[in-house]
Amino acid sequence: MNGFVELARAAAGARQERPGVPLALATLVRVDGSSYRQPGARLLVDAEGRILAGAISGGCLEGDVATRAAGVCATGRAIRLRYDLRADLETIWGFGAACDGVAHLLLEPLTDWRWMAQAEAIRGRRHGGAVVTMLDADGGGATAALLDGPAQSGRWHLWHESARSVGEAGLHALAATAQHTAQASLHPVPEQAMAFVEPLVAPIALHLVGAGRGAEAFAHFAALLGWHVTVLDHRPALLSALSLPRGVQTRPVRHLDAVPASLAELPHDGRTAVALLSHVYDVDLAWLMRTLTLPLGYIGVLGSRRRAAQLVEAAEAALAALGTPLTARQRHKLHAPIGLDLGGESPASIALSAIAEIEAVMHARPGGFLRERQSPIHTRTPTPQLRERDGAPTPGNGLLGGALDVPPRCDVTDRSAD
Repeated sequence: MNGFVELARAAAGARQERPGVPLALATLVRVDGSSYRQPGARLLVDAEGRILAGAISGGCLEGDVATRAAGVCATGRAIRLRYDLRADLETIWGFGAACDGVAHLLLEPLTDWRWMAQAEAIRGRRHGGAVVTMLDADGGGATAALLDGPAQSGRWHLWHESARSVGEAGLHALAATAQHTAQASLHPVPEQAMAFVEPLVAPIALHLVGAGRGAEAFAHFAALLGWHVTVLDHRPALLSALSLPRGVQTRPVRHLDAVPASLAELPHDGRTAVALLSHVYDVDLAWLMRTLTLPLGYIGVLGSRRRAAQLVEAAEAALAALGTPLTARQRHKLHAPIGLDLGGESPASIALSAIAEIEAVMHARPGGFLRERQSPIHTRTPTPQLRERDGAPTPGNGLLGGALDVPPRCDVTDRSAD
C-alpha cells in the first residue's frame, strides 16, 4: 500500500518518453481470502500493455490487467475486475497460481498522475491524510479525493466529481476511520456507491546514531523498504566517508548537549525508530536517555547483552534522578540488544536482523516463523456487511448511508462490455 513515489516517477517518465500513449491505473480495492497484496496495492500500465510500476499480486494478474488497459484508455471509462484465484488458472491464462483468494480491482484511465506525487508529499509531512476512491453503481469508479492533514482539520483536494456525493462531513468521517485503524477499507455511501478509503500512513523514519560500518548496511536495507533514513554522528569525517543510498541524509551532532535539539528537528513520532550504533558508551547513553522520553515506536541498542543492560540501568537511574522514572511503555519500545535472533554475525547480518525487528514492531507482529502462525498471515481490512437484495437488513459498519439495497458491484467479473 502507498507506493506512490514509485508510481508517480514512473508516470512522469512515461509521459516524457511516450507522451501520446495513455496510462491506466489498477487499484486493489478488496480481497476475499488469501492474497499476496492487500487493498491499496496499485499497478501502473499503459495503453500498449506495458507494466510500468507497482504490483497487485504475486505476478499472476499483472499481465492480464495490462492487456485491458487499451480498452479503458480508449473509452475513457473505468471498469471493475474480479479475479478468483481459487480456480485453476492454467485453463484461463496458461499458468496455475495455486492461490486461495478473490481479488477485486478498479482499472481506471489515468489522465492526471499528479495526485500520486501529492499523496507522497502528504505522507512525507507526517501529519495524516487519506485517499478516497469511489466505486459507482455502474461498475466503474475513479480516484476521487485526497486529504492533506488530520481527518477533522485537513484540506480536501477533489479529483473527481463523484466525491461530492459523499459531502464534506461524510469524507471527514471516512477519513477518521481510516486514520484511526491505519487500514484501507470499503464503505457504502449514497447513490448505491462504495468508497474505498485508505490512510496516508507516514513512512518509517529511521535515525541511525553512529557512522560505523554497520550504518551503511542498516541504511541500504531501510532504503529498500522506502524508509526515511538519517545517519547522525559526532565525527563528521566518518559521516562523509559513508557510502549511502540515494536519499539517505547525514547530520553531524558534535556535542552531547546538542542531542535534544537534533531530535527536535527530526521526526519523533510513533512511526520513528532509533538505532544506537555508535559503540561509544557516553554517546549511546545520551541518546538513549533522550529518546526514551519521546513517543517513538522503537529504540534499539547495538551491542552485547551485558553492555545493553549497563546502558539501560544507567539511563533508568539518570531518568529517576530527574524525576521521570522509566515507565512500562518506555521499556516496551526498548530493544536491547537490537535485532531478531537470526544467528548472523557480520555487519550485514546484524543490520538485517535489526531492520526485520523494526519492521515487525511497526506492524505489531512477533517476528516468528510464518509456518507457526495460527492466525491469517495478512491482516484483513473489514468489509461492510450489506443488505441482501431480497432479505432483511444486516448490520453494516459503513459510516455513510447505512446498508445498501444491492451488493456492491465490485462483485461483478468485468463490466467493460456494458
